[in-house]
Amino acid sequence: MEGKAIEDYSIQLKEQVAKLENLISETQRAANAIKIQDDRPVRISKRKNGYQYYLEKDDGKLEYIRESNIDKVKRIVQRDYYNVVLDKLLTMKYRIERFLKLYDISSIEDVYNNLSDARKALVKPLIPTDESYISEWRSMNRGGMNPFPEEGLYQTLRGEKVRSKSEKILADLFAKYEIPYSYEPQVILNDGRTVYPDFALLNVRTRKTIYWEHLGLITDGEYAKNALLKLHIYEQAGIGIGKDMIISMESVKIPLNMKYVEKKIKEYLI
Repeated sequence: MEGKAIEDYSIQLKEQVAKLENLISETQRAANAIKIQDDRPVRISKRKNGYQYYLEKDDGKLEYIRESNIDKVKRIVQRDYYNVVLDKLLTMKYRIERFLKLYDISSIEDVYNNLSDARKALVKPLIPTDESYISEWRSMNRGGMNPFPEEGLYQTLRGEKVRSKSEKILADLFAKYEIPYSYEPQVILNDGRTVYPDFALLNVRTRKTIYWEHLGLITDGEYAKNALLKLHIYEQAGIGIGKDMIISMESVKIPLNMKYVEKKIKEYLI
């Protein structure tokens, strides 16, 4: 599918500002902890066996620092280092904050969205609208393709039949968060094999397809063996678990962890 959405990096930039603020506070504390009043510049000359350090006097002459007094120079140089780092951090923070005031990635898509309906009818947008992209995605990820004969016993809020109560819970959560999904679509892997993941889901913001497999009998030996084989097939085909695929699990004694499910939905799909 063409027309991938332009990523909005405002969240990452705001997180960067927060990290810079922490570094600024740490640097200020470290600089303030150095107790020294001498503001004279440190001068250095190289010798065969090391360096010699001097402090520049008001008249421009140099005061040689003996080894016994080198700690004073260390503190001056360390303080000067902190001050330069602090200046760099403050400058970087200011530039990012200034950029954020002007940064509006949605304005690119708004060029099309703000057209009249008459003009929209004549224009093919460079970046498809969410609605058109979702529509095309659904057509390419049709649900109900698994030929396995068992008929679904549970009906989702969207009206489709699924095979388990947990799959209904998952489907209804996807609907709650307005995440486009298809149940048991057909996926042809790059090695030619065909699989039917429990769900294909679309992150509308990034326009990335994520697959979700629910393992409902993880303590059943044969079931677990087949499930691991299936996950291995996905990984061989380049569908990375925790990257392109999410897994949820349960057993008779271990119920579906809803906090984990919602955490993964927010992390990968919103």
